[in-house]
Amino acid sequence: MRVDRRTTLKWLLASMAASQGGCAHKRAARDIAPAVGQSLLGTAAAVDGVGYGTNPDLMTPVVPWSLTMTDAQLQVASVLCDAMLPADDRSPAASAVGVPDFIDEWISAPYPRQREDRKLILYGLEWLEQESLRRFGTGFAATGGAQQRELLDELAAPGDGQTAPPEPGEFFRRFRYVSVGAFYTTAAGAADAGYIGNVPISGEYPGPSDAALEHLAHVLDELGLELED
Repeated sequence: MRVDRRTTLKWLLASMAASQGGCAHKRAARDIAPAVGQSLLGTAAAVDGVGYGTNPDLMTPVVPWSLTMTDAQLQVASVLCDAMLPADDRSPAASAVGVPDFIDEWISAPYPRQREDRKLILYGLEWLEQESLRRFGTGFAATGGAQQRELLDELAAPGDGQTAPPEPGEFFRRFRYVSVGAFYTTAAGAADAGYIGNVPISGEYPGPSDAALEHLAHVLDELGLELED
């Protein structure tokens, strides 16, 4: 499923606000070595344009930068998203709600944090493709589920004897962080998490739940205050 840029931009802004304090990289993006050999997924277009700045034109809104990932990079990203967030009886797979398009939006944005993530994510997608071809003779998207899991298990929990460079593991953690953040910004993700906000109530307002009142009373007690009847 492809989603429009208006949607991915809303996700981008929400995710940027939510990610200010977490998931820093161990290694600066400029120090990441390229994946070995010739690129199998093609070369992403250069980041162009500028950010919105502090005074965007809301009357004639435009996106001031272009998307940059190749179709092959998007395909690997889609398979990886679905391996992390597969469809189940509660919600659709990540690719079904457009998470790969969000990844493209994220690493194409001309902001410092996104530029930092760009090298790591593009490196990791290429590493997965090359490593899958080296081990199994097929690209990552074409491998079986067990072979994909073998690669991803090593990235998620590297063993003591693993000889792979550290960047793939850093890529996996960051890709997972961005993908999960994007997924739970969607309506399907919110429903999967059990979020019930922004839902109209028919009839008379029943008031806060007992659990909410209990929490409020506890907070007030710590402040030396009491909850009035």
